[in-house]
Amino acid sequence: MPIGIRMKKAQQTTCSNNKEKTMKLTKMTVIPMMSLLMVACGGGGGGNTSSTPEPVTTVVVEPPVVVVVVEPELEPELDQNAIYDTTAELISAKSFLLKPEYDLSISYKNESNRSAYLSVCTEFTDDENGIKVNYNSCLLRTSIESNFAGTLTVANDKSNLVMAIWYLDDIENPRYETWENDINATGERVFDVN
Repeated sequence: MPIGIRMKKAQQTTCSNNKEKTMKLTKMTVIPMMSLLMVACGGGGGGNTSSTPEPVTTVVVEPPVVVVVVEPELEPELDQNAIYDTTAELISAKSFLLKPEYDLSISYKNESNRSAYLSVCTEFTDDENGIKVNYNSCLLRTSIESNFAGTLTVANDKSNLVMAIWYLDDIENPRYETWENDINATGERVFDVN
């Protein structure tokens, strides 16, 4: 036989041998893998069927339900003249806020546009001799040429204020305006002078 034909037959034989080896190897790998999967999934059946499994009992414990009934709180009767032995006996209205201070809006309309010096103070006396102001207690001191508007923070124990308006063209005759805090006020507090 010529050499070319012999080589061709040798190649075919080698290819055919390689295919057979691959097939054998595949069969040897796939069959055990399938068997292993069937056993792992419980696919074999058999076993001892004479014993019956014990029943499983599950106990569910639910927490107790607690119902809280909140009754509306009644506004206590306040006696303005009550005398208490201890602070534990004190009763305050719900509207009373335990804040040490409040905001006060201050406004002054200077319609004549006169130059003036404006003071808002907490300590003053008002008697038959007129108003006398302790200017060391002033919360605001400012000079103005026109209208003024601002906000002051006032301590809760200060319920009366005075505004002293000193016109620079008539320094001998200041104008005084007083303001009294409404204790029951819950909205904005305003000291407005025209």
